[in-house]
Amino acid sequence: MRYIIIGNSFAGIFAAESIRQVDREGEIIIIGDEEHRLYSRALIHEYLAGLIDESKMYLRDEEIYEILNINCLTGRRVTKLIPESQQVVIDENEQVEYDKLLIATGGAPFIPPGIKGLDEYPECVFTFTKMADAQKLSLLCDKVQNVIVLGAGLIGMQAAEAIAHRGKNVSVIELADHVLPMVVDEIAAKIIREQMEKQGVKFHTSDSVDELVGENGKLTKVNLKSGGTLDADLFVIAIGVRPNVGWLRDSGITIDRGIIVDEYMRTNLKNVYAAGDCAQGLEVISGSRMVLATIPIATEHGTIAGFNMAGRKVRYKGGIPMNSLQFGEVQLISYGYVKEKDNQQVMSIYDEKKQIYKKLVLENDKITGALFLRAIDRAGLFRFLIEEKINVRDFQHKLLADNFGVASFPNYLREYMFGYRQSRIVS
Repeated sequence: MRYIIIGNSFAGIFAAESIRQVDREGEIIIIGDEEHRLYSRALIHEYLAGLIDESKMYLRDEEIYEILNINCLTGRRVTKLIPESQQVVIDENEQVEYDKLLIATGGAPFIPPGIKGLDEYPECVFTFTKMADAQKLSLLCDKVQNVIVLGAGLIGMQAAEAIAHRGKNVSVIELADHVLPMVVDEIAAKIIREQMEKQGVKFHTSDSVDELVGENGKLTKVNLKSGGTLDADLFVIAIGVRPNVGWLRDSGITIDRGIIVDEYMRTNLKNVYAAGDCAQGLEVISGSRMVLATIPIATEHGTIAGFNMAGRKVRYKGGIPMNSLQFGEVQLISYGYVKEKDNQQVMSIYDEKKQIYKKLVLENDKITGALFLRAIDRAGLFRFLIEEKINVRDFQHKLLADNFGVASFPNYLREYMFGYRQSRIVS
């Protein structure tokens, strides 16, 4: 049996580990387009800030590939899938057959159209999703002073904080009217923005970039849509990522925003699976299928895909949007959807002096969103309540109490929780 995994990623390595629990003899080939072995992209901002060195970036020891008997091809790119002959094409010229295939190609940075001059300064324009991006920016940071970050989402905010930590002038441009628009509400955004401003980061919300300006290939400023101008030596595009599926458009695989998968991580193609940020799997709150680009989801996807590829039938119960972040002294944890809609109940506590914020969104006595800033103790309980769609009517009045915990649950719920598998994997 030959297993090919496209993507030397969280989803990819967890899939390989699951395969080896079932199949000790089958051939496993992992193909990754980066030269590095598996590392955590969630740490590249800390690397850029100089808080950790490269050795702390890696998820597994280098020996993991030998231990699991994996042939890992780094710096190689799969360019085509030929499902009729069960083959993938590597670097446009090498065809390799598979018995089972996992697509775990993650996401690719989104480059917004319409910015004039974007292609004229290739040495000054960056994205920020890979270790190579952080390494290049790290080398240049000591030679420049003014950095513009386009996008105040998760990637942009982390890039901005890292660069500011290195003593540079950083300005963040965001089209929405507050930071982290896809993650938090206005109150939480205000707290986080103020924390970032204390670190020297400047923000321009409800605005965007019209043009990059410079001379002889060197960037000197950016012109804003609003008419303003900012000095700039480097320009970092951090609008977000989209599933890396463009190379599959002619393969016959079903793609919506990402690759559609069922509860066993199977695609519509025989013997082809998908996992991680490129896969569109079940989201339990809405009951629809969507891309949930987080490390916990990727590891669950990969684990389940690997088991099923090797013949152990394991079902994925679905995931929810989740974030665990820190900006300066502010820790943030969120689950589900924290921006309320009509016919939803909102419970919240906001201590402006202590900068503590707790918020719950409920619908039909079930929590659909939870947001915590600073006061994050036992926040993980809310993931359980949301994913299991627990009716909280009997203890709703306790949910935001300082001492809320498992002891606050009714007896029947505590008994149920002790049998709950946090991995979200059920056979």
